[in-house]
Amino acid sequence: MEFLAPVSTAVMAVIWVIYLQLFFVQYRRNSRPYLVFHHAQNDNPDALCLLVNMGELPVHVQTVQAVVYYKGGESVTSTVTEFERINTEQQNVQQSLRQGPLLSGGYLVLGSFRNILCGDQDESEGNRRMEEIAGLELRVAVIHGPSRFPVGARRSFRILHSPQTRIQPANIHTEQLFKKSQRNTVRYWIECDLNPRRKGDSESDNSSQEELSGE
Repeated sequence: MEFLAPVSTAVMAVIWVIYLQLFFVQYRRNSRPYLVFHHAQNDNPDALCLLVNMGELPVHVQTVQAVVYYKGGESVTSTVTEFERINTEQQNVQQSLRQGPLLSGGYLVLGSFRNILCGDQDESEGNRRMEEIAGLELRVAVIHGPSRFPVGARRSFRILHSPQTRIQPANIHTEQLFKKSQRNTVRYWIECDLNPRRKGDSESDNSSQEELSGE
């Protein structure tokens, strides 16, 4: 009987450790951003492309980019400059913006896949260009409250042209880039878009904003 108390204490300690570990894992999972590039209507190139914030917290969109891969091996990166922002607390579409906050459960209408791939070209020119495209990568960089550094997400699609043009995802998931090893990749996306004067991997939200004259 004298062993029951220590054993009971040890069992309770193990239970509390497991409970705290599960709580910590759940907290980290809930505090992470989760962004999804969604193809709204199967594989139709005229279907809408959505960026959905499935995380628990709002994010601030820094840049949305499209990398178009051509059959000859060439690739072209462009910024998706206009999209419609729809939040769960607002039914009416706000004005088109390039960056800004996106609430939890909100989504951006990035336009149709055809517009993202071909731009505003006329139908005949757009169809000719579409035939030359082999793939697409969509990527986004955002500021997420708990993180001192930008985080991102990306998703790849392949473009098939027989018997008709179809867009198929390379994976059912959108890749989330929030690890330390992926920080420079997301930072590079933003630097390519915003072209800041100071670049590098050591700056953060505490970085100095002083400008040096005469340079």
